[in-house]
Amino acid sequence: MRPLGLAYSVERRVPASLLLITPTVALANRVHGTLERELASGVWVWHEPGVEPGLRVLSVCRFRVIVLDLMRADIMLGSLLRALKDAAPDTPLVLLAAGPATALGVERAALGSARARLAGAAAVLSRSDVGALVRAVRKILATPAADPPDPA
Repeated sequence: MRPLGLAYSVERRVPASLLLITPTVALANRVHGTLERELASGVWVWHEPGVEPGLRVLSVCRFRVIVLDLMRADIMLGSLLRALKDAAPDTPLVLLAAGPATALGVERAALGSARARLAGAAAVLSRSDVGALVRAVRKILATPAADPPDPA
C-alpha cells in the first residue's frame, strides 16, 4: 500500500488519542470503559478490529499510544511489530498478551534474540490486568508528545 502523503493528527481534535487493535469486541469494550472511567476525558479510543485497517488509519492519523492485542494466531508477530513501528516510529506501543510476560520475552519470540529490542514496546501487559494498562497509558500520556513534522 502506497502512503497517501498526508497526515491528520487526531490530537488536534481530542486531548489525547489511543489506537486499539483487537478483533475481540469484549476486550475493546473493557479497555474503552476502563480508560473512560479512570482517565475521564483525558483519552479517546479509536478501535480497529484488524491489523490492515489499523495500518491504513496510521497512514493518515497520528496517535499518542498504540495498544495491540497479541491474541492473533493468523499473523507473523515480528512482521506486524515492524509494520507498526514503520507506520508510527515515534508512537509508544503497548502489547496485550494472554498472560504475564516480559517485554523482552515477547520481542525475542517475535523477532529473534539478535533483534530483541527492535519493536521498542513501551509495555507488555496481561490482557486481564486493566489496572496495569491504565498505569501504562497514564505514564505515556504524561510524557510530552513529539511535534508533528512540518509538511515539505
